[in-house]
Amino acid sequence: MEYDFRFTFNRNKQFVEVSLWEVHPTTFSRWGGGAWGYFQACYTNPRQGRFGELHFVKDRLRYDVVNHELLHVLTEWMWAGGETITRKNEERYATFFDEITRKFIRELRRTNPRIIL
Repeated sequence: MEYDFRFTFNRNKQFVEVSLWEVHPTTFSRWGGGAWGYFQACYTNPRQGRFGELHFVKDRLRYDVVNHELLHVLTEWMWAGGETITRKNEERYATFFDEITRKFIRELRRTNPRIIL
């Protein structure tokens, strides 16, 4: 499937492909996702290579929608490794979430400079 951009994480060993669709939210939700965006995990190795796909309605892209879907990426990454958040690893996952958010926004702005969040 074609994608608009992708961002890497986990020391550039993994990536998520991002597609921005110019469709109505009703059409988008009929495809099986949420009204404005969804995450689809599609990995064979949970710690290397392609991890999943993010899909967004281009006209409805907002910070809260992006953060919501990136939290799904983080959660799936944790589940794939058989991990849960504890008091001892909470900061590590907060840092990881910062990393994927920063890399997503950087690639979005680089490939689509007209989108304003």
